[in-house]
Amino acid sequence: MILRTKTELNDLKAIDPQFFEDMIKIVIDRERRIVAVGAEMHSDMGIELYNDGSDEKDLYGANLFWDGSLEWSSTLNIARNRSIQNGTYGRVITDEDTIEDLTDIVNLWIYR
Repeated sequence: MILRTKTELNDLKAIDPQFFEDMIKIVIDRERRIVAVGAEMHSDMGIELYNDGSDEKDLYGANLFWDGSLEWSSTLNIARNRSIQNGTYGRVITDEDTIEDLTDIVNLWIYR
């Protein structure tokens, strides 16, 4: 589900079905500055965003835990890490500028 209005983190717990007990997966479109939430796989939200006009190269995946913390781990991030060229080619985003920008986008859409 692509968020169209700013949402409380606790309201995301009402998304049915809940795939994970302690968190919800999210995908951020860095260029369009929008967020999708609530699928079992980051790739499912990536497809939803792509169908809504996003470019695959702009999508980043994260896990948003119910305590408000973010974990920047997703297979979507492997290609993004290569484009950042900071020597990291895994699933986890480690570039601080990227994390700061993505966190700002999440905060535009989710009160946490």
